[in-house]
Amino acid sequence: MGAAVLFGQQSGNPAQAGDRDLQTQFETMLDLSNRYREGSREFKVVPRDYLDAFMSNVSDSIATYTTQIEALEAQQAEQQARIDATSGEVADRDALIADLKDERDTVGLLGMQLDKGTYSIIMWSLVIGLLIALLVALGGTRIAAGNNSALKRERDKLAEELEQSRKSRLTVEQDLRRQLQDEINKRLP
Repeated sequence: MGAAVLFGQQSGNPAQAGDRDLQTQFETMLDLSNRYREGSREFKVVPRDYLDAFMSNVSDSIATYTTQIEALEAQQAEQQARIDATSGEVADRDALIADLKDERDTVGLLGMQLDKGTYSIIMWSLVIGLLIALLVALGGTRIAAGNNSALKRERDKLAEELEQSRKSRLTVEQDLRRQLQDEINKRLP
C-alpha cells in the first residue's frame, strides 16, 4: 500500500440519516469515503460501520417493501374476490334480465310459450275465422229464412188451392147428390 494515496476522512455516518432514500444514502456514503489510487486505478475505502448501517437500512427497506407488497397483494386478492363476486352478480342479473325479457316477449297458450308475434297471428286468425263463420251462419240463416218464407208462401198457396179444390169438390159432390136425389125422386112414383 505504499503507492496508495489517502484522501481526507469525513466524520458522521451518512447511512444513519433516516429521512433520505437508499440511493441518496449510498451516493453520500461514497462521497464521504476515503479514496486512494494504486497505479491508474482509483479505489474507495468505506468504513465498516457505514456499510453495516447501510445494509441495515437496505434490510429495513426490503422488509418494509415486502410488507407493503404483501398488503397490496392481499388488497388485490380482496379486490379480485369482489370483482369475481360482482361478476357473478352481474351474470345472475343478466340471466334474470334475459328471463324477464323472454317472459315479456312470450305468451303462454295451452301450455306452450309462444312469441308475441306468433300469438298475435294465431289470435287474429281465430278472430277472422270466427267472423267468417259468423257471416256464413248469418248468411245461411238469412237464406234459410228467405227459403222458409218462400216455402211458407208456397204452402199457404197450396193450402188455399187445396181448400178451393175441396170446396169445389164438395160443391160438385153436392150437385151430384142433388142430381142423384132428383133422379131417384123421378123414378119413384
